[in-house]
Amino acid sequence: MSEPQHIEVEYLARVEGEAGFRIVLDSQPDIELRIFEPPRFFEGFLVGRKYHEVGDIVSRICGICPVSHMTTAIQAIEKAMGIQVSEQTVLLRKIFSLSQIAASHLIHLYMLAMPDYYGFPGVVQMIPGHKPHLDRLIRMKEAMNGLTALIGGRALHPVTNVPGGFTHIPRPEDFASVLKEIKAIRKDAEQAVRDIAALEVPDFHSDSVYVALYDETEYATNQGRIVSTSGLDISVDQYPDFFVESQVHYAYAKQTVLEGGTPIMVGALARLNIKFDKLQQKTRDLAADVGFAVPDCNPFHNNLAQALEVFDAIERCIQLIESHAFRDEEFKVEIRGGEGGSATEAPRGLLYHWYCIDRRGVVEKANLVTPTSHNFLNIEKDLKQLVAENRKQDREAIRLLCEKTVRAYDPCFSCSVH
Repeated sequence: MSEPQHIEVEYLARVEGEAGFRIVLDSQPDIELRIFEPPRFFEGFLVGRKYHEVGDIVSRICGICPVSHMTTAIQAIEKAMGIQVSEQTVLLRKIFSLSQIAASHLIHLYMLAMPDYYGFPGVVQMIPGHKPHLDRLIRMKEAMNGLTALIGGRALHPVTNVPGGFTHIPRPEDFASVLKEIKAIRKDAEQAVRDIAALEVPDFHSDSVYVALYDETEYATNQGRIVSTSGLDISVDQYPDFFVESQVHYAYAKQTVLEGGTPIMVGALARLNIKFDKLQQKTRDLAADVGFAVPDCNPFHNNLAQALEVFDAIERCIQLIESHAFRDEEFKVEIRGGEGGSATEAPRGLLYHWYCIDRRGVVEKANLVTPTSHNFLNIEKDLKQLVAENRKQDREAIRLLCEKTVRAYDPCFSCSVH
C-alpha cells in the first residue's frame, strides 16, 4: 500500500505569530495545526509581581491587542481584591476596548486576509492596483489609534488603565478633536463592509458551537455572561468548571474546549451569531444590505463579521463619547488578598484571565486563556471537513483553501503559547 499523500506548510504567512500545518490526504484527512511559536511563560513571569504591575506586563503579550489583555487582567485583579470602579471607568474601558477591536480588525482584513482574495502573496503587491483600499485602511487605523492613545496614553502598550480606574482622564477638547476624526471615517467603514462583502468566499458550512459574552443591555465587550449556541449560559466565575485546557504534542498552545471535548468558535462571527440584535440599527441595516444574516455558519464570513464590527464600533464610540461629560476623578485601592477571573471580548474572541493575590497584593498564581486557544481545535475540525469535501482538487488548491481558512479565524499564535 502506498504512503498517503500529504501537504505541509512549514511557515504560515500573514498570521500573527509562528505556525504551520500538515495535512494527510486520506479518505479521513488528518490535520495538525503546528503552533511552534516558542512558549512565552507569561503566567510564570507574573508570579511574585505586585498587583499593579500585572496590567503593564500582560499588555506586552500582544502588540495588536494590548488593551484587551490589560483590561481583562485589571478586571480580574479588581475582582480578586474587591475593588469597585466608577461608572466613568466602566465607560472609558468600553470605548478603549472598542477602539482597539476596530483597529485590530482593520489590520487583519486589509493586510492579512484581503491579499488571498485578490490573488496576491501579500499586501505590498496590492499597492499599485488597490491604493484606495489601503488609503482607506490608513485613515481608519489612524483615527482609531488616536482614540486608543487619547484614553491609554499611547496606542501601543497603554499606561493609564490601572486597578481602580484611570490615572489620566482626557479633556473634553481632546475628545472633541478625536471625535471629529472618527466621524470622518464613517463612510470609509461602510465601504469596508461593502468591500469585504464583495469578496468571493468558499461556500462552506461548519457545524460549530459559538461562544461569546452576552449582556441584555448592549453589544458587550467587557461584561456579561458566557453563553453558547449549544445552550451554555454561565457566569464568568463558572468558567473553570465548563472549559478544559489540554496539550497536544505538536503545538505549544493549549486546546481549550467545552467540558466533554466540544470544540468551539469565538470571535466576530460567534459574537454576531449570539448577539446580532444588540448591534446598532445602522449596522443591522448595513448587514441586511450586503446580504449578511444570522445564523451564519461559514467561518470565512468571520471577515465580514469583523468588518461589520468595525462599523458598529465607530458608531458606538461616537455615541458613548457624546453622551458623557468626562471629568477628573480620584480613586483609592485597598490591598487585600483573594482570587478572581475576568472574561472580555478581545478582537479575536473570548479572553479569560484569572489571578490569585496574597494579602500583600502579590500574585501567587495566574492563568490566561486566549481566543486562539479557544479556536484551536475548531480550526482543525474545519480543516478536516474542508479537505474531505475538496480532496479531488489539486494539492495547491487545497493548500490555499486551508491557508484561507486559518487566516479567516484571525489567529494570534503569539498570544496562544503559554
